[in-house]
Amino acid sequence: MANQELVAALTQSQSHLPGPRKEAETFLKAAGRNPGYATALINVLLAQGLDLAVQQAAAVAFKNYVKYHWDPKDDNPFNEALVPIAEEEKAQIKQHLTNLMLASPKHVQLQLSEALTIICSTDFPDKWQNLIPELVGQFSQSDQNVLQGALRTASSIFKPYRNQYKSNELYRELKYVLDKFVGTSQGSKPFLDLFKRQCALVEGTQDPIALDLALQNLYIILRIYFSLHSQELPEVFEDTMQDWMGAFHKFLNYENAAVVSKNDEESSLDRVKAAICENVNVYIEKNEEEFQPYLQTFATDIWGLLLKVGAAANKDRLTTTAIRFLTTVAKSVHHKLFEDGETMKQICEGVVIPNLRMREDEEELFEMNFVEYVRRDMEGSDSDTRRRSSCELVKSLTEKFPEKLTQLCSAYIDVLVREYQQNPAANWKSKDCAMYLIMALTVRGKTAASGATSTNQLVNIGQFFQEHVVPELSTPRDHLPVLKADCLKFVITFRSQLPRETTLALFSSIVQLLGAESNVVHSYAATCLERALALKENGKPRFTKQEVLPFAQGALQGLFAAMEMPESEENEYLAKCFMRIVSFFGPEMGGIAVECMKHACAKLERVCRNPTNSNFNHYMFETVAALIKGGVEGGQTKQILPEFERSLFPVFQVVLVEDLEDFAPYVFQVLSQLIEVYDPPLPDVYTQIFPPLLNPTMWERSGNVPALVRLLQAYLSKQRVTGDQLQGVLGVSQKLMASKALDHQGFYILNALVESLPSDAIAPFLPGIWSLLCQRLQTSNTPKYTKHFLVFLALFIDKHGVQACSASLDQLQQGLFAMLLRQVLVPNFNNVKGDVESKLCAVALTKICCEWPDLLADQANWGQLLGTLVAYVEAGAVDRDDGGDGGLGEELAAGYSAAFAQLHHAQRKENDPLSDISDVRSYLALSLAKLSSAQPLAALISRVVSQESQSVLGGWLQAANATLN
Repeated sequence: MANQELVAALTQSQSHLPGPRKEAETFLKAAGRNPGYATALINVLLAQGLDLAVQQAAAVAFKNYVKYHWDPKDDNPFNEALVPIAEEEKAQIKQHLTNLMLASPKHVQLQLSEALTIICSTDFPDKWQNLIPELVGQFSQSDQNVLQGALRTASSIFKPYRNQYKSNELYRELKYVLDKFVGTSQGSKPFLDLFKRQCALVEGTQDPIALDLALQNLYIILRIYFSLHSQELPEVFEDTMQDWMGAFHKFLNYENAAVVSKNDEESSLDRVKAAICENVNVYIEKNEEEFQPYLQTFATDIWGLLLKVGAAANKDRLTTTAIRFLTTVAKSVHHKLFEDGETMKQICEGVVIPNLRMREDEEELFEMNFVEYVRRDMEGSDSDTRRRSSCELVKSLTEKFPEKLTQLCSAYIDVLVREYQQNPAANWKSKDCAMYLIMALTVRGKTAASGATSTNQLVNIGQFFQEHVVPELSTPRDHLPVLKADCLKFVITFRSQLPRETTLALFSSIVQLLGAESNVVHSYAATCLERALALKENGKPRFTKQEVLPFAQGALQGLFAAMEMPESEENEYLAKCFMRIVSFFGPEMGGIAVECMKHACAKLERVCRNPTNSNFNHYMFETVAALIKGGVEGGQTKQILPEFERSLFPVFQVVLVEDLEDFAPYVFQVLSQLIEVYDPPLPDVYTQIFPPLLNPTMWERSGNVPALVRLLQAYLSKQRVTGDQLQGVLGVSQKLMASKALDHQGFYILNALVESLPSDAIAPFLPGIWSLLCQRLQTSNTPKYTKHFLVFLALFIDKHGVQACSASLDQLQQGLFAMLLRQVLVPNFNNVKGDVESKLCAVALTKICCEWPDLLADQANWGQLLGTLVAYVEAGAVDRDDGGDGGLGEELAAGYSAAFAQLHHAQRKENDPLSDISDVRSYLALSLAKLSSAQPLAALISRVVSQESQSVLGGWLQAANATLN
């Protein structure tokens, strides 16, 4: 491939004009199918004088190509078989990659480092044994920029060790790395030597720029240390512990006026100190005995650090890692370090309360970026904030010293509340701090579904609620919004602990707060209402529809109004609450369902051309699906379906005509729902959509596939396909069968065809179908494929009979059905789970036993199959469920998923093709009785079936009032 062409395409791919950019992307996509593409990109990066943007584009292209082609997976976003990079090309890439990365600019270096990490995930260390020696060889570099490249590379390779499961393979790899990179107790120790040199360089440097670079590299060394001792303490680290701990202690107390922080960002020295805190934290978590001699020193160091670190935002990471160390000590056997009352008082006054107080930047976040504030405060994405770390410290100390800490914190809460009451307008931050402190003190355990599930019994949470939460929620809705949000969060947190009547009495105030100007407040009000309606007791909703009904109209109006407020036009918390109300009332939405659908569709039509919040879109489509489901269940289809369609079709048209790929899967699922409402024949508006669904380009996006299959199933259940359309459906199925990731979707289409078509319509296509399925079974089988193959085989037998199945398979190859029975069906049908699937298999095996003379002629195998079938049914396989929807609760919390956003309310209702067979045991008994009337079986069964199975079968025969001759 010519470098000039590739450089030109990479340059053009950066164009701000969509036409040239699209043309370049098409060229690069085509080039990626040719051998040598990765090497060509490496050659571009090796070239001199290229623009930095082009270098970065080449590095990104190289990383992405390596990601999918170094070790191709069947499950990939391109929905096609990818050609792997040849071994010779891989060798060339490895030869150049390390040195290329070390010599590249920082942004290019980061992309190449990611590519190297991807390669290492499959090739390191066995297929890339010279990598570590190459990196260690850079330790003597005087150029700190080159050294940084080597260290970043090593760090990216070792970072996965932090979270990997323990295994012999992991420890083998770790030993190799430690021996080659760190050194051994008896031999050289290149990593420790590098660390010492870097420490000396830092201490001896005063130039701010050089000092910053030296500290950056010291930080990376500390992160490598963290990765390499995250699993267990290596012997070489234990033997040199004094060297490491001495330097850790020194740099926790190190200060240098030459260290600068740019634009209030975290300084490189603070990053070093935070990394040291994380390293000693691992010791106290996993190596308490070895760390014991150093514990008091580091506890003093970190305590002193916290007292002088200050409240500046660029000190946040250092503060949180330091607090996390104290929290870990509090949870450990060394918690008695904090036992003294004076120590606890110092912790509360010096660490907890100062770091719980709202700062100006957090107040600004509340007002200017409500999404980020809510995610940090409500969703727990603030694991690295001062507030969250302080709360965790309080919880840990409360577990060890419940009486002392509860008494101490309760006193501080009283003081903070009194400060607020003296001057609410000026001192509202004191009550905000008190709200955080009491929740940290009280919550012992919680779940996403129920909130707090266990609490500190020494705290009278009910009294605090009545005295300090209820009154705040009753004040004007825009008064002190931060405290409104705190109180709503309190209700959300303790929703399962507060009495039903108490919570119900708050509904009116919560609905009023949906109209608050503050985006955080109306988001919290929506979440509070949504979580209350989702809460269950003993498997049933905590509140009845009659109890909630008086507030429903006001809540919906409040939500609609809030969605028109600035910054909340695509507020996912409002959308989720809307969905929950519709789902909660279901069929009882009545006439208001049409207005709700109009609002939802108007909102979707407005945002679909320029969507910004995928979770909002998901919940709005979930609401649409819930409205349709409720209308069907309420028997209101004829009255409201035309109104629904009038609102929905303009949205569908925009999405499908403009090819809005994020919205298409939702539209396909909702279309499926609508089609399933109709009795055949379908209206023209739906039948016209069917032919374009068979266009291969529709199936290229893997995210479309489950929704399109769902839509095909709906069509096939309502109309018979023939001719070219049937050929097209089979072509789609064949394409999906070629993918290990999507083959089950292909089976869903085949199953739908078998269910919907008579035998004469499908018969001409059976040789091709069986040939495709058996070829895949022989050449590229997986447990998942086997399971779905068995279900399809069973469905075909149940629908068209064992003789028709046997004859069609034997047309392909004589004796093929018997071979599949012997080698595939009998050994594997026990793995089929799920009510309908296992029922299909049990009935199919019954038909084979009772309707296929070839098997009965082989009496030993017949007896074995019958005994296995009896055991399968008796063990409850037919009554087991392999999943189910689990009820409408937390499954909706996840919202949008990039792979496929399934709508819970639009799920296909599982159809039982054998609904006329209510009891498989009785069916087997009666089938055997029928067979025995023509061919006596009693003596044969007593001879070839186990005594246990005979006993079970006798009970079934008696229950069915049947006998065997």
